[in-house]
Amino acid sequence: MNETKNTINPEELEIELTKCIRELGIKKGSNLYITGNLGPLGRIKLKKSKKQEIIFNSFLNNVGDSGTIFSPAASMNLCNTDIPFDLNLTPSHEMGSFAEYIRKLPKSIRSLHPFWSVAGVGPEANRLKKLSSHAYGVGSAWSHFLDLDAIQVNMGVDPSRAVTLIHHVETIIGAPYRYTKEYIHPIVYGNQIKYKAFHQSVFYKESDIKKKVLLNQHYFEKLRSKGLIMTIIHSSGLEFNAFKMKDFYEVAIDFFVDDIYNYLEEVPKIKPYLT
Repeated sequence: MNETKNTINPEELEIELTKCIRELGIKKGSNLYITGNLGPLGRIKLKKSKKQEIIFNSFLNNVGDSGTIFSPAASMNLCNTDIPFDLNLTPSHEMGSFAEYIRKLPKSIRSLHPFWSVAGVGPEANRLKKLSSHAYGVGSAWSHFLDLDAIQVNMGVDPSRAVTLIHHVETIIGAPYRYTKEYIHPIVYGNQIKYKAFHQSVFYKESDIKKKVLLNQHYFEKLRSKGLIMTIIHSSGLEFNAFKMKDFYEVAIDFFVDDIYNYLEEVPKIKPYLT
């Protein structure tokens, strides 16, 4: 990036990013799930908060008032602790600054799950007010994203490194190396703290489970071979990858039907679920 681009004004940057996002196939009324890292924008001489605002506005320019923007608001650091979850105040954990920006927006709605919550802004964000107690599976945010034909956009990170939807697939398909664990966790309700049951699919600890070294790359290789991923790189070096979550779901399901252990490096030798 040259010096001129380093000192680009906010209006010009928003125009550029709006165009990049439009080229991903995003249009008025689209529902988006956005995750990623804005690191490449660090060279642009604008305040971090201004860059976050510009990115959000660039997406909003494309989806309009009829579209909804969702983002992760997970706080997995609370898992297996007694730290109360506050729907309004608990920050997301390691989800990136843009995710926190969306969580904090005045009109943002956040789902009630102490470990895997999602935030959203727009007409479809109301769906987050009533979800299953399970982080994944039927009635979760992920099932709603599929119903909405949502598009996932990964910024500044390879999509294979940030696709939580795969755990929804594992839950739906009934991957044998996972089980549903119940957590009783404290939740802040006004001036009170109440304990509530939540659920999540987890690995069997006593098993020798090894996730693939290349994680989810085999799913995305198939998506790319089918022309189902759009990639655009902004002049700053910020890369956008976009795909329909339904397309990923269908490709992943096919892999699991062919091989229930395809997410793992090898079939576990220790199977506590074997009877």
